Amino acid sequence: MVEPALSGSHPLDTMLAVSDVIQNKRLACLYARALDLDTPTVKELASRSASSQTTVYEDVKHLVEIGVLERVTDSQPHRYRARRVNMTIQTGEETFQITPTLLVALAQGDSNDNIELYTERHGVSGLATAIGYARAYTKSEMNARIMAREQEIPVLEAETILQELQELLLDVEDEVSTNLDIEALDADVDEQIGE
Repeated sequence: MVEPALSGSHPLDTMLAVSDVIQNKRLACLYARALDLDTPTVKELASRSASSQTTVYEDVKHLVEIGVLERVTDSQPHRYRARRVNMTIQTGEETFQITPTLLVALAQGDSNDNIELYTERHGVSGLATAIGYARAYTKSEMNARIMAREQEIPVLEAETILQELQELLLDVEDEVSTNLDIEALDADVDEQIGE
């Protein structure tokens, strides 16, 4: 079952568009930068890119054509906004959710060794699955041992990727928040140390 990721798009068109971004790290990086900068211009996007401004312009044009970015101004210089991708794909018994977090995680693969290694070992589908676990982990509904057992991976690997993805989730997904009260935990630790 595929639910539309972008409003007004046919699910197959959306799936192809998102697939294009998943398979092209440069496009994923551009999407992540647009999401981070809110409504950047091509020049602003190019300033944070290893690609030329011409390449960034062509990539932005492509992302607008496939519906992943939208132009939000009519006057020059044009400003663009990353559209919030939200797609659920069910294959047999497994369900995968494709959200901005997955695209940002893929974009960060070059600069984050833990995400890159996890993706190399488990693929994009494994990373998407880990993000689902990380959502539950962030809400204190999951721990690394459970993920490790269910995914048949070492606990240290599960803990490492959960922590990396938790930071990403809190940064990218507004509706995700941690249930942990850090100040209360710190107070408990201080109290126990003082005893």
